[in-house]
Amino acid sequence: MTGLDGIELSSGTKVLLLWAGSQMSANMQNVASTISDKVKGGDDGRIQLEHIDRLLLSAHPNSHFDVVISGLVNPLETKHTTEILGELCRILKPSGNLYMQELALPSTEADNGLRKKDQLPSQLKLSGFVDICEPFEVSLNDDEKLELKQKSDSNEANLYRVTGKKPFYEVGSSSQLKLPFKPKAPAAKVDANVAKVWSLNSSDLMDDEVDLVDEDELLDENDLKKPDPASLKVECGPAKKKACKNCTCGLAEELDKESKSEIPAPAKTSACGNCYLGDAFRCASCPYLGMPAFKPGEKVALSSRQLNADA
Repeated sequence: MTGLDGIELSSGTKVLLLWAGSQMSANMQNVASTISDKVKGGDDGRIQLEHIDRLLLSAHPNSHFDVVISGLVNPLETKHTTEILGELCRILKPSGNLYMQELALPSTEADNGLRKKDQLPSQLKLSGFVDICEPFEVSLNDDEKLELKQKSDSNEANLYRVTGKKPFYEVGSSSQLKLPFKPKAPAAKVDANVAKVWSLNSSDLMDDEVDLVDEDELLDENDLKKPDPASLKVECGPAKKKACKNCTCGLAEELDKESKSEIPAPAKTSACGNCYLGDAFRCASCPYLGMPAFKPGEKVALSSRQLNADA
């Protein structure tokens, strides 16, 4: 079908050629022979043919091939899954090349299970490849165009080639990062005389020549005077005075007396005007119920005998 134009092959290169479909195409032998002639020579120069559906079962060793060519034979039946691309990245040597051809759509919306052209580079990038080129269309001959029309219902489907490269390091390898760290600032020098002033040990405490300050001498006569309670009251101008919690200056008791004196005693009133005649003339809600009879306007007073319980 398509030629080997643009595929770099040299003597001593180990190449993996993948094909798809139920049977080999007529030109597969010609493609394999052409590749073999270019890579023969040296100890490793050879080509290996393999069906793309058997790739995951082959268990090739890591970094085994220099070049992988896929979709060059039976390209209209070749489809690269994420698993296949990941396996190709594994079996390629570091800096090895991948040449992939696949049927895709140039439009923004895919149909019939075909990918969009822009999805091909993204698929390679997610599989670990680098230096990925933009997909470019591969021309088809008349027989290939007829086969494409029979296998695809879309008139926009084209064959595209994408190339990628495995990174120059092995998959899963690690390397130590040498980060530039700022040197630590030198510690500040401590004056020996200053450190000696703040040092304290047992020998200094036991020395009889050490003069200790008498704490009583730090107080004068004014510090020993008891404050006047009146001076402790807080005057807040026209605002209402308020005693603090656990008041000791007497303000709390003073405010309590003022609040009690401001509450007027409830006046006893009579609805019928006969309360002074005694309980026989008083109703159930009479404020004088239980008190002795009295003259109108007279203040009710109980005798000392009435305040004592009966013997």
